[in-house]
Amino acid sequence: MAVGKQIIHIVLIDDEEDSLYVTKLVLKRAGFAGRLSCFTSAQEALEFLRTENGSPDLIFLDINMPGMNGFQWLTACETEGLLPNGHSSVVMFSSSNRQGDVDAARAFSSVIGYVEKALSVATYQRVVDVHSGHAQPTFDLRS
Repeated sequence: MAVGKQIIHIVLIDDEEDSLYVTKLVLKRAGFAGRLSCFTSAQEALEFLRTENGSPDLIFLDINMPGMNGFQWLTACETEGLLPNGHSSVVMFSSSNRQGDVDAARAFSSVIGYVEKALSVATYQRVVDVHSGHAQPTFDLRS
């Protein structure tokens, strides 16, 4: 990731509308004013990534979703060569605090960190700092 890179486009993938709503509010409070693409289905988000011109800067990905979970989504993206792409950073975003989920997320080269819901302004800033190269990756970005 380029040092000093601005966050222009964020993708949120979460089957819970309430979580999407709260995350959008936190991003706004944190000063994010760029493009926000939200998906309640991992399959829809996969189709978006396949057809989108240009890659998002950050992808917040829920783990537990019906149909295709976050790990299955990452496997599909990495198998198809959509990720890693040298531009997008994936953050696993889950209500689970299981160490097994953190360890499984770490196995994907496109994932830069793990964050527990709900997102806070401080946690978002840590994610931005890691993505842009201003902070050393710590992977476990939980508060």
